[in-house]
Amino acid sequence: MHPPMLALALVLLSAVALPSAAAGAPSATTGASRAPVKSAAPAAAFNGIDVRARVIAVDTTKESATVRVDPFPEGDYGERSKRGVLARDVVLYATALSGSLAHDYRAGAFMDPFETTVPLSGDTSSYPFHHLKAEFEMLAATGAGIESGQPVTMRVHISSGLAGYRMHPSSLNRQQSDTLVVSLRIDPSGAAVFFAAFIMVIMWLLALAAITVTVTLILRRRRFEGAFTGLLAALLFAFPTVRNTLPGIPPVGVLFDYGAFFWAEGLVALSLVALVAGWSRRHLVGTGERRD
Repeated sequence: MHPPMLALALVLLSAVALPSAAAGAPSATTGASRAPVKSAAPAAAFNGIDVRARVIAVDTTKESATVRVDPFPEGDYGERSKRGVLARDVVLYATALSGSLAHDYRAGAFMDPFETTVPLSGDTSSYPFHHLKAEFEMLAATGAGIESGQPVTMRVHISSGLAGYRMHPSSLNRQQSDTLVVSLRIDPSGAAVFFAAFIMVIMWLLALAAITVTVTLILRRRRFEGAFTGLLAALLFAFPTVRNTLPGIPPVGVLFDYGAFFWAEGLVALSLVALVAGWSRRHLVGTGERRD
């Protein structure tokens, strides 16, 4: 056979043999065994009352905090066709310094939010560096309440957007038998502490300025003018107003008062009395005052 014919025959044989071999060989994709993929088990749905509690006010004068409670039925306690509608009667109990402890909700109705006032503990005498704690309890039962009904599982989410305060990250929720106990640590924000400290410094500076003006006028180094007495009198009554407008300040007797307020009030009052007394002792003629 001629060499060209032999080469052509080899090419034809290889073209026929290669597809056959490829068809007979097992595929790497289909022949390899695959491990079965296990789908993640769905998380168990919550079955109870989901409560969202929000701190909306803190009153250090009355030692109380106001919490807005927004309950929501989940699982078997809510209508499947109507989200948020109760499927059975539920009574929700929450700590309250005033008003009713029990809140009745009937099947076929929504669970309306409510506000409750809870006790506030902590030493406020160190204001503005004080630390507060609010603790309250919640309990839910079916039917007519805890006397004849069954306890209902609860979970709570705490939040706060209250200006001037921040909740400590160590806030905790714990379940004691059928009662849910919520404990919150509430601290003044950094801005509130800075502002209170700034006012303390300003009070001291104004009090020292009042003493300087009084001494200068009594020693007759400057001409006496009645406007100075008006200035000191205005400071004397302005300090209490400024003090009472500080964010979350307790009644009189805290660290802020001993650190600045009492001193500033006393120094300005003494300066005003000394200035009036010095003016009353002046002579109309020959005072020798400088007029510049």
